[in-house]
Amino acid sequence: MTHTLIVTVVVLLVYGSAAVAVLVIYRASDDAAVSAGNDRLGRAEADAARRVFAGELDPAAYRRTMAALAARDAAEHPLITPGPPRQDEGPAGR
Repeated sequence: MTHTLIVTVVVLLVYGSAAVAVLVIYRASDDAAVSAGNDRLGRAEADAARRVFAGELDPAAYRRTMAALAARDAAEHPLITPGPPRQDEGPAGR
C-alpha cells in the first residue's frame, strides 16, 4: 500500500494527473473481480490515456472522451442511494 502511494505521488509530480489515472486504470483492470462491462470501460479509459500521452489526443478531446465514458458508465451502473431516514430511526427517534 505504501509503495503504491509513493509511486502514485512520484508519477503525479513527474507526469501530472493523467498519469495517475493510467495507474488507477491499470490497477483496476488487473483486478480479477472486474466485470466484463467495467473491463470494457477500463480498456477504453486506458486507451484514451495512452493516446493523450502519445500526442494523438489533445487534452480537450481527452476530457470529452472521459465525459462520454463516465456518462455511459452512469447509464449502465446508476448510483443507487438510500432514501431519507424515517422519523422513527436514529437517535432522535428513540
